[in-house]
Amino acid sequence: MKKTNLIFALMLAFVFISCEYDNYEPPTIRVFGQLTYKGNEFLYDGASSRSLLKLTQKGYGKEDPGIGLHVNENGSFTQLVFPGEYWLTLNNNPYPFELPDFPSLGSGIGYDSIYMKIEDDIQRNFEVIPYYLISDFTATVERKNIVLKATITKNPEVTASHVPAPAFVRGFIGTTQMVNSGSRCTKQARAQINDSGSGTVSVSIPISGSAISYRGAYTHNTRDYAFCRIALELADTPNYYLFSNVIKLEGIPAE
Repeated sequence: MKKTNLIFALMLAFVFISCEYDNYEPPTIRVFGQLTYKGNEFLYDGASSRSLLKLTQKGYGKEDPGIGLHVNENGSFTQLVFPGEYWLTLNNNPYPFELPDFPSLGSGIGYDSIYMKIEDDIQRNFEVIPYYLISDFTATVERKNIVLKATITKNPEVTASHVPAPAFVRGFIGTTQMVNSGSRCTKQARAQINDSGSGTVSVSIPISGSAISYRGAYTHNTRDYAFCRIALELADTPNYYLFSNVIKLEGIPAE
């Protein structure tokens, strides 16, 4: 009987300890901000897989992988954290732009960090300098295709000693205003760029007739409109692109 009571007491203690660990308060401090270019919103991919900023902590006897700060299509970001000492940096990837606040430590090494002692809500905005500028973005229906066109120009403000050349232009179309490289409601096509990258670029996406077409990609997609976006992919930078704004194309024929 004593043995049974002891086992029961141990099980009860385990339950209370588990509940105590499970019922901790969630983080409430907000780290937020905006990526900008010349005072305007910097247009970003927005896909969850295209993380950029992360907060890390040092010590505690382990390597901290960091807390990713999701950046939206309009360049805004926000994250709830616990109070403490953090270092804000970029993920160790090549990008088609510069962030002067995070100098590169060398190819493949990573980027410098900014120390942040976070006790209350904190806002940090960062200027981004894209390697190329995208302008005059248009979307039209031509025959049986949705054709996206834009003008790209090398940015004279870039300070990097080496700027990768444009490799591809990507076209994205979707059924909602959330158009990025990771959305399931978005389809894309890619066209190679064979010149220096300055001038007009274009990419076509079929309206129907194949699995990659606008209509063939979704069940019962009879919409006469689509939300469109164009992006520039640079050489040796396959996972991050420079994006245009999102525009709505109307008057898409049924076939």
